[in-house]
Amino acid sequence: MARLLEDIEPGTPVYLNDLQIGTVSGVYAQGAARLAEYVLIAWTERNDEVLVATKEVASLEAKGVILMGEDPEGYLELPPFVEANYPSIRRLR
Repeated sequence: MARLLEDIEPGTPVYLNDLQIGTVSGVYAQGAARLAEYVLIAWTERNDEVLVATKEVASLEAKGVILMGEDPEGYLELPPFVEANYPSIRRLR
């Protein structure tokens, strides 16, 4: 398992507590930075991808990425990801 957000592989499971809510689709940085600022998650129940700020990541564990939230409903307000809406971010993975 990756130890840094920048090294997370697409397909890595994403969890809220013990509930797997999706998989990592990509990792993004702002501009020319090399530091991960966002994780793109293929959210299974929503059937779309959402961009989540890395400050929402509680930990990286052997089973995958663990988000801070406890309730998937708390992430419903995040809009589906449309790359054209984020011209200043760059895909790292």
